[in-house]
Amino acid sequence: MTTDKAFIIILGLLIGLSPLAIDMYLPSMPAIATGLGASTEAVQQSLTVFLIGFSLPQLIFGPLSDAMGRRFVIITGVLLFILGSILCALAPDIHWLLMARTLQATGAAAMAVTVPALVRDRFQGSDFARTMSVIMMVMAVAPLIAPMLGALVLVVSGWRMIFWVLALIAVVGMALFYCKINETLPAPQRIPLRPAVLLHNYGILLRDRHALGHMLSAGFMFAGMMAFVAASPFVYIELFGVAEQYYGLLFSLNIIALMALTALANRCRHLSSKRVLQLTFGLIGLVCLLLIALSLLSQPALALVVLACVLFVGTYGIISAHTLSEVMNRFANISGSTSALGGSLRFGVGSFGGAAVGLFHDGTALPMTSVMAVCGILAIISFLAAGQPALDAKADIPVNKAA
Repeated sequence: MTTDKAFIIILGLLIGLSPLAIDMYLPSMPAIATGLGASTEAVQQSLTVFLIGFSLPQLIFGPLSDAMGRRFVIITGVLLFILGSILCALAPDIHWLLMARTLQATGAAAMAVTVPALVRDRFQGSDFARTMSVIMMVMAVAPLIAPMLGALVLVVSGWRMIFWVLALIAVVGMALFYCKINETLPAPQRIPLRPAVLLHNYGILLRDRHALGHMLSAGFMFAGMMAFVAASPFVYIELFGVAEQYYGLLFSLNIIALMALTALANRCRHLSSKRVLQLTFGLIGLVCLLLIALSLLSQPALALVVLACVLFVGTYGIISAHTLSEVMNRFANISGSTSALGGSLRFGVGSFGGAAVGLFHDGTALPMTSVMAVCGILAIISFLAAGQPALDAKADIPVNKAA
């Protein structure tokens, strides 16, 4: 059996491929626009396309992991990610790049939805929330170094080499996973992939106010974070004149905050997930007020913009882990489907954040700060609407393993 430390590091690397694919090419977005003869808005849509391609396949990969096992789905996902990365590196125009990004995102989706289910196979209750939080901290190292690494590769070898590096990292991750982590879902516990049962289970989750509220709150927070990710290269580099190599340093502040706040939440073992979420959303409310104030200024100070973004993004690790824990611990017998729907909603809603800042791009910081503020407010409303779980929520979930 793989040690917990190795288990966490390997899974953190695999689930970290998606933020790597998102963040590593951020400093090169202006260069990609120039190299492919595309507009700023078209290049920003490569992020939106990735998020859409990342969200929808999760609805299939989650139940597929319940039926075929976790290893099969994860290895399939890594292979798709590698192929998509290679095609991105070879892209002759923006349309090719968008299609390749979709394939890359599909592979990343398989890993993102299966890793939480794999962890749920091994850990229960609060141990699951803490383990997922640590995995997300390990995963956070990816976006911490990604913009700096991307900027370095861009300067040395050009933007295409960024995607070759992503392919190489995926190969290393697949080799470690194949050699070190065994299957966690035994065959007798697998649920055959039956469309009627699958739709029934999704229906239960969507009709459950507690589950839907938590999943949407994470989705709106992710949408706000994606608004920052899509707009920050242009806001920092073009609007405020930050050099490309220093953009990575500013971006890393967000991930340092995410790791610090997540570690702080993990040390508060006496607090329930619900209480941790209440305190975190209280902080988000204050950040939204700051973002609204910045949106009203014609020329906001760079320091205040960075501060607001750092505090907003820094809370995401807590929100993601603890909302997922609340839902998955409650629907543990369909953990793959639960993880799939949660991930699909999170990244589906998240895609609107990147799309919105691209749609309203006007050369100022206003689209970024205003979209982030709206997303934060919607996340708070969704969390408050979740309320308390219904006592009989699990009663209608089919658990029959027979075909």
